[in-house]
Amino acid sequence: MQLETISLSNLDHVAAIHAASWRSAYRGILQDAFLDADLVANRQALWTKRLTPNRADQFGYLAFDPVHNKALGFVYAYAGADPQWGTLADNLHVMPECKGQGIGRSLLKAIAHHCQAANPSQGLYLWVYERNTAAQQFYAALGGQRGERIEVTVAGGGTAPEWRYSWASPAVLLERLG
Repeated sequence: MQLETISLSNLDHVAAIHAASWRSAYRGILQDAFLDADLVANRQALWTKRLTPNRADQFGYLAFDPVHNKALGFVYAYAGADPQWGTLADNLHVMPECKGQGIGRSLLKAIAHHCQAANPSQGLYLWVYERNTAAQQFYAALGGQRGERIEVTVAGGGTAPEWRYSWASPAVLLERLG
């Protein structure tokens, strides 16, 4: 597995992973009609907008298997998104058939290393849908501290509760990742 910086050149891979992950993990959270529509095109439009122009305060990594020419997962973050909580890991998605292989850990490690180099005293955080219990268990096992619960408007319509998971610094997360 190799990690590539996310850019317009690998946008199709990012959109495909995003759509597959949502369809697998977000049934019952997002509306079925939205998940069953052309979700890849929806995610391509989103990522085209996010990646144009390339911004220094946004960064991410794509996990790719060059032997099998397969995209495995991605992570994307907003540096310094919140003065109290630090960098927002806004997306962490792994292809459903690739979960449990350490890809999510590798992607989080890449984000944590980036943050450690850029601003080691700033924390990291992310939001997890309340019904996404597998993700909550994953972040808790990595030392993520569950904090506030909010209700958010979700893609495709409706609302859902989310929990904030945070780490006081990149070093705290890196220590748990080994």
